[in-house]
Amino acid sequence: MMCDTANSEPIESASSDDEMVRESLSIEVVWKGSERYPLRIPKYATVLSVKILIEELTEIDARSQKLLGLVKGKLPKDSDTLVDLGVVDGTKVRLMGTRVGDRLKDADHHPLRQTGDVNSTGISPDTDYPWDQDTSKRGSGRSQVVSEDWKPNMEQIIQNAEIRMMNAPRLDKKLVVLDLDYTLFDCKNVSGNVADMARPGLHEFLAAIYPYYDLIVWSQTKWHVVESKITLLGMLTHPLYRITTALDISTMLTVKATRNGQLMTHQVKPLEFIWSRFPEHYSRHNTIHIDDLSRNFALNYQNGLKIRPFKRAESMTRSDRELFKLAHYLLRIALLPSFEDLDHSQWSHYR
Repeated sequence: MMCDTANSEPIESASSDDEMVRESLSIEVVWKGSERYPLRIPKYATVLSVKILIEELTEIDARSQKLLGLVKGKLPKDSDTLVDLGVVDGTKVRLMGTRVGDRLKDADHHPLRQTGDVNSTGISPDTDYPWDQDTSKRGSGRSQVVSEDWKPNMEQIIQNAEIRMMNAPRLDKKLVVLDLDYTLFDCKNVSGNVADMARPGLHEFLAAIYPYYDLIVWSQTKWHVVESKITLLGMLTHPLYRITTALDISTMLTVKATRNGQLMTHQVKPLEFIWSRFPEHYSRHNTIHIDDLSRNFALNYQNGLKIRPFKRAESMTRSDRELFKLAHYLLRIALLPSFEDLDHSQWSHYR
């Protein structure tokens, strides 16, 4: 397990039998009689969480799914948990539903991502734009010019967007804002095992940095999806760290940006929203935003830290050490009075 002191090195854990794994169930989801999806999920997961996991794997919208076989003779409520329903290991479930892409095919649309969230360019949120791949030099992202017509919308979000508090901010702590999909979690991992979907070292990483940083998760998905994912991953019940809050797509902002003559309209995660809501705790001086897509930093490049995306977890799980290296960096800078002079693009080489 990683240590929790700023001057010590994180230590990798050799244990994989964490409580979430020990208390999980295997179920097999069968769709159209031939497509089979083996899942291994915590027994305390809700039916809605199961549906969202199935949606990630199949692109069948969770809201339209019917799961037959979880409980005999009736459809369970979305709020029911597997343990409350008496679901046993090895249960087979029949899935009824239609893929989003199949429903839209006649209308000549592209299949949507799992939440149905696309920007006005028609590009799904996890698609790399040209500037998502060019962050090797300090300030490289600043070469894009962002139109300022986003400011009135920013004011509306600051005033009206809902924040669901989980734990109060702590005095004199810095802040790490964490993306979810492909940063902490491979949402398309075909294994169907939630434990394998988590990036290696997830809980050790969060536990190691927690003594110095408050933690906010910010995902470009709808609230019920964010909540289900962090619940499935065990991020809300871990004894060694606490999540301050989780933010969803409703707190994101659409901007128009031009780079190298190319105009794109896309969504960003404006840290001003957090700073305005918690002015006594967080600011540009003590905040780091970690994401696999650099376009999400468009309004706050100095605070952005891009890491490699965690995809194809079934083949990368043993080789991916990104969070272990990131913990080294965050612990080494934890006691600095301000982050404003740091070049986060060189985080992996920081000494």
